[in-house]
Amino acid sequence: MGTALKALKMLDFFSSSQPEIGLSHIARLSGSNKATTLRHLRALEEFGLIEQNPQTKSYSIGPAALRLAALREIARPGLEGARQKMQTAMQEVGESLHLTLLEKDTLQTALVVETTKHSVRVSLDPSEIIPINATASGLCMLSFGPGFLRERLDTDPHKRFTETTLTDPEQIRARVTDIKQAGWANSNGSYEDGVFGFAAPIFGIDQIAIGTIAIAVPEIRATSARLPEILAALNTLSKDLTANFGGQMPETFPTEFLP
Repeated sequence: MGTALKALKMLDFFSSSQPEIGLSHIARLSGSNKATTLRHLRALEEFGLIEQNPQTKSYSIGPAALRLAALREIARPGLEGARQKMQTAMQEVGESLHLTLLEKDTLQTALVVETTKHSVRVSLDPSEIIPINATASGLCMLSFGPGFLRERLDTDPHKRFTETTLTDPEQIRARVTDIKQAGWANSNGSYEDGVFGFAAPIFGIDQIAIGTIAIAVPEIRATSARLPEILAALNTLSKDLTANFGGQMPETFPTEFLP
């Protein structure tokens, strides 16, 4: 068996009942010594197929697995199920939606469903990398995603896109605090003038966000009267898509999104 295949076979050790595995356990399962096992794990980690929990030092399946599955088969149950739920929500709220997934340290668009109800609508780039500081999706991931995203606030540059873009780390932290309490995030023209975004997290099995679901609304329709309808749709999508991807909602997460 080749070296590459031996490394890839280690992915078979992960399951819903064993989502995180330590180095020693993987070495026992594979029948290899620790040095060889670690070399294989580092190769898998480099390509995003696994990731290491910085607290426990255990390994779990990485976000690149979702991207590869989508490339291999667009009808993959997880993404296809998400697309159907997004289509239903689009018909209900009449606005464009996009689903993002965290891959290593970047938030990338995975699915886009544009509204067919309005000629004036927000068009979304399905290949876009989402800035953490300037979008509802980014701020939502920063609030509910892995801790390393928040730890890097003081070191990573924060690009300004419009006059309302948040670039100061302390202001971003203040927003994160509010978002954690509310359960949802918003951006008012902070990435693109005239575009309002509303986002909620999609949680993984460890109750840490693996992505976000967002509704993008032109400023002309982003009225306070529509906010309850948008938040109700987001709340339902957050729960449904978390279940769709095999995740679990945290017990402390708000059961209802309030304006």
